[in-house]
Amino acid sequence: MKTVLSVYGVCDIGCKKPNNEDMILLNDEMFRDGSKQKEFDTEKRVVIAVADGIGGLDKGEAASEMALSRLKELLENIPDDLNNQELKEVFDVYTQETHSAMSQGMGSTIAGLFVYRGKVFRFHAGDSRIYLLRNGGLMRLTIDHSLRESGGKPDAPSNIITNSLGGGGSAFIDFAEVEQPFLKGDIYLLSSDGLHDLVPPAVISDTLMLPRTGGFEAAEKLLALAKDSGGLDNISIITIKVEENEI
Repeated sequence: MKTVLSVYGVCDIGCKKPNNEDMILLNDEMFRDGSKQKEFDTEKRVVIAVADGIGGLDKGEAASEMALSRLKELLENIPDDLNNQELKEVFDVYTQETHSAMSQGMGSTIAGLFVYRGKVFRFHAGDSRIYLLRNGGLMRLTIDHSLRESGGKPDAPSNIITNSLGGGGSAFIDFAEVEQPFLKGDIYLLSSDGLHDLVPPAVISDTLMLPRTGGFEAAEKLLALAKDSGGLDNISIITIKVEENEI
């Protein structure tokens, strides 16, 4: 048996915005305004991420694309023998260089998972999130870089972010290894705020646990719930299920 990741990503404009500033990266492919389903071998190098552009219209679209294209190119070309600290330094350099490369008024959040040397690392900047559903319990693996959460002001609007690639004087990325990353039946969820600002965690959890046949029903159901709740922002959802297949 070998462990594989069954991945489904959907990126939608929502109901109110004039264009889609979100973008999804599924290892070798980037897209917005659509959906993709893929399967990845956990013994190989894999990067899965969502980016939510800031700046409006062309600037937001360009920012999310820049954030993901730079990440994709960088991780394709790093050596195969980096330790955890060296890998963190790679992400730190990526963050500073991408932040500096964005023009005034541009910015992007990012959240993702990187499979490397049999380990899984999580990373994020901004308020895009990573969840893990394990044994029926939904855990958040990220804390929003927002005035409400990391800024310690619970009454602040949720959309005031305090960290992003571009869009400010400085930027940083939270980076850490995920412990016991490949337990059969685990489901990781990556989302932009167009989902989690409108759909409560309990509903997300219940939806991820619904019986499904093709691996994409939960993501499409979550998209529908966000749009039924107003679809105020662009919506990006990636579900990653840990499965075992015969060799």
